[in-house]
Amino acid sequence: MDVADKIKFIQSTMAPMAWHTHPTIAGVVAIEGADVGRHVGSALRISVAGRRAVVTAAHVVAEARKSAQFAVTAVRGDAPFELHGDPDRVDSDLDVAAYFLADDYPDDGIAFWPEERVDATADTLSTDYLFVHGFPESRARSSPLLGGLVKQSFPYGAMLREDELPTSMKPFQFAMDFDPANMFLTDGRAADWLDPHGLSGSPVWRIGASGQKVDAWKPELSMLVGIVTAWRPDEKLILATRAAPLLDLLRGA
Repeated sequence: MDVADKIKFIQSTMAPMAWHTHPTIAGVVAIEGADVGRHVGSALRISVAGRRAVVTAAHVVAEARKSAQFAVTAVRGDAPFELHGDPDRVDSDLDVAAYFLADDYPDDGIAFWPEERVDATADTLSTDYLFVHGFPESRARSSPLLGGLVKQSFPYGAMLREDELPTSMKPFQFAMDFDPANMFLTDGRAADWLDPHGLSGSPVWRIGASGQKVDAWKPELSMLVGIVTAWRPDEKLILATRAAPLLDLLRGA
């Protein structure tokens, strides 16, 4: 397969991956009034060791808790689900936090990413295509007419970034390119710049194309590999915490 065919194939995976992962992503909201919410960050709904949890970046939780009330979105069109108190799991160094969800968390039309589809290794990060899906602040707005905070998700694909990395980067992190000059729509046209604020807490998957024949690929091959925690505009990249320490945290290790 030549370069043009590879690009065409990667572009063809974006829509299926977006549809496949959208039921598992959520937004973290600071509640500022009866019908007013401020988007703070993104999150992943996940099931680990028989428990349902919502996972995001620790700094997202810290920012949301500056408000008297904060919540995480649930069923589309319904009010967000309010969270209370400290996270059940938090690691400020990893910059990840999680709340385990009670039985009354609504689950109609949503999903929880299964533990068996989490890749705790880094073996194919550099050879597979990476996919981020979350809610940037620029695509969220308060709309009392439509029932509160309205969000449009942002699916984004990139390869692992291995050059010109920040000197402060930690061993449990990996980087993805976020250079406007390299951003394209699925039809090949240049994409408009999008401010990534609000993407912190977004899950990162590898799509599962590494070692697969093109006609055998399907989004069900994708594996969770991390959580977005930072944007580095000077280096034009975003950083994510790997899945392995995240799993350990969720399992209580």
